[in-house]
Amino acid sequence: MSLPIQTDASTDLPYDAQVAAAMNRVLAAEHAARAAIADCEQQMQAALEHARQQRRTILEHSRARITALHLRAAHALGERTAQALVQRAESLSPAVAQGDLSEHLQAALQALAEQLTRPSDEVL
Repeated sequence: MSLPIQTDASTDLPYDAQVAAAMNRVLAAEHAARAAIADCEQQMQAALEHARQQRRTILEHSRARITALHLRAAHALGERTAQALVQRAESLSPAVAQGDLSEHLQAALQALAEQLTRPSDEVL
């Protein structure tokens, strides 16, 4: 026994054909929505990768600037330390041998240079 086929006056299609057409429209809309979501996800991934690259670039520039600042500060500190040692040497009594002072200055500068140029495990 088969079901009677009903018709809709507005489309003159049998009821089953109308349901099938509606289902096809729903499936097409779902397919379009999935495609739009996939496109959005692809755009989001591209934007995210671009942001990551910008972050890496900023980090590299920051590290280079920090290193340059450290080198300038170390150089300035070395010069000021040398000046302070020379001024101190000049203020010492003339009884201090010039060779002893020069060796002392050289040793102090060497120790300072080693301390300032030693790799640090600390990350800024």
